[in-house]
Amino acid sequence: GENPPHSADPNGNWKVDLTELLRVIQFFNVGGYHCESGTEDGYAPGAGDTSSCSPHSSDYNPQDWVINLSELLRLIQFFNTGGYHPCPDGEDGYCPGL
Repeated sequence: GENPPHSADPNGNWKVDLTELLRVIQFFNVGGYHCESGTEDGYAPGAGDTSSCSPHSSDYNPQDWVINLSELLRLIQFFNTGGYHPCPDGEDGYCPGL
């Protein structure tokens, strides 16, 4: 089936707004993230539990509980194009644009 909305898009509107982008930049700056129930997106920065949730959609190349620069730039691309959509041919299962 089609991919659900991106993990960076917890409101599921197929757009990455500035606060959503800044959240992933936080994971990038800290050097990792982990599962954390009760947060806006189900994750928290830094090391911790990685067994109780699925990896973040931005963490795909490689999937290692760290958001690297190329993965962050992919999310910035979605932010800059005003949205994204499910796309089986996309490197991460999504393509830029609504």
